[in-house]
Amino acid sequence: MFFKKKPKEKEADYCVAIFVDEQTEEGVYERLTDQLLYEVDNIGVISEATLSDEMIEPLHEIFPDAEVKAVSFAVLKIDRERIQEETKKMESKYKWRKFFNTIPITEYLKVEDEAMYDFRTTLLYTHHIEEVIEYMKGIEMAEEHDGGHNIHPKG
Repeated sequence: MFFKKKPKEKEADYCVAIFVDEQTEEGVYERLTDQLLYEVDNIGVISEATLSDEMIEPLHEIFPDAEVKAVSFAVLKIDRERIQEETKKMESKYKWRKFFNTIPITEYLKVEDEAMYDFRTTLLYTHHIEEVIEYMKGIEMAEEHDGGHNIHPKG
């Protein structure tokens, strides 16, 4: 997966996976990413992904009527506590490397990626970027309305 992080004052609570395949035209991912980052404020990470069975199964369980194929989008809530827990587990696995501060950054990124993109927690799956934008703007409005207490659908 490739990542684009949006520079922000506060950390965003959501990430989006953009599913592409080998038939996807060059530049599509960049154009979609730019559109999302321009129109929505509460997305922190956008990743390019190729659909695999590990992704398709949970998406079919949550969205049984959806046709899971590229180009499509999955919106997930970032669970920072789970990322911290998984990071601690990984660090305990490499105790001595942690002690000498020699755990490669790739290990941290791998743990973060696996914890963040747990497709069993997908909030929205769609083939239309407009639906992602509408959904995320709805979440933004709900968070503004309730003072940031994160009371909104499925999140």
